[in-house]
Amino acid sequence: MTYYTDTGFNVTIQRPSIIARITAALELRKQRKALYSLTETQLDDIGLTREDAIKEYAKPLWVYSA
Repeated sequence: MTYYTDTGFNVTIQRPSIIARITAALELRKQRKALYSLTETQLDDIGLTREDAIKEYAKPLWVYSA
């Protein structure tokens, strides 16, 4: 059996620069802080509880989701 592999198909994945990743992480931290500072009524309007906001705010800087 013969297998053909095309070596001309080269996919390069571009990762964001370290500056871009730091900037994104700091922006996420800013958004988490804003979420944490919302009132109970505002959190209720967006379907979150105070516990949800506290959990999100407590996440480390390098955690982007989940």
